[in-house]
Amino acid sequence: MDDVLHHSYEKTKKVREEVRDPRIVELLDYYLEIHPKDQMPSRRVFDPFHLPRLLSHLTLVDVERDPYRFKFRVMGSTVTDNMELEGTGKYLDEIFPDIEEQYPYLDRVTVAEESRPVHRIGQPSLSFRTDFANLERVHLPLASDGKTVDMILSMFIYNAE
Repeated sequence: MDDVLHHSYEKTKKVREEVRDPRIVELLDYYLEIHPKDQMPSRRVFDPFHLPRLLSHLTLVDVERDPYRFKFRVMGSTVTDNMELEGTGKYLDEIFPDIEEQYPYLDRVTVAEESRPVHRIGQPSLSFRTDFANLERVHLPLASDGKTVDMILSMFIYNAE
């Protein structure tokens, strides 16, 4: 497991090199700062007020397993405005039926199973208010016990370059 956890830290550094938007870089810098190299960071160590200007772009989901389900604990106002819905307290598959074969679901499963971040940029697979524009997003694993991903912190930048 230690190799997987160290791989998570190294993968995060690699993702940081690929990211285009400086706000996501800022999030990743903070995530790397709180990421112990021998385990996953937990929600407990993530202080959202350390990144006040980014809060509206963040979501936090609880991970349920067997089967995988993702429940929004927090959905920032920029995400809510662009999705034109309030998802806090709702499951991803409740908001978007038949999501299981699309990136918003599959990427979160990858984060949960492989304890590593997932980054994408390009046309979104779900419709949003400005869906003619690109979206840059990153999903980051969090683990209360340091090993098993039980939450995913995500950032969404709409109209990405």
